[in-house]
Amino acid sequence: MKTRLTQDLLDRIKTGHTPAARYIATYGRLYGQYNYLWDELAAAAWLDPSIITAKEMRYLDVDLDRGATKGNTLAWAERDKPGIIGPPVEVQVDLDLERFYKMFVDLLTAPTPKP
Repeated sequence: MKTRLTQDLLDRIKTGHTPAARYIATYGRLYGQYNYLWDELAAAAWLDPSIITAKEMRYLDVDLDRGATKGNTLAWAERDKPGIIGPPVEVQVDLDLERFYKMFVDLLTAPTPKP
């Protein structure tokens, strides 16, 4: 929840002349405070894992009950885990935010590589 699309990021991307930058400049919109960059962070961490600065082991589950909470991710530490649960997984809990934002803008404004 630390990564958000802001007007500053949009303005930085709009300076680019690539198809990706033009697309974001045209269609990128801010919707209140809910402009999370979750998928973008996952892709950036895959490209450069060093932007992640803190990780923890957690037990995870997903709420599959019908209703408003369906799909919520549930997480427990070792001391809080329920009796029936799978193995722990590594969860990324912090990042170098400025490096992420720079990478995000740089990737969207960089020329498309030649095949």
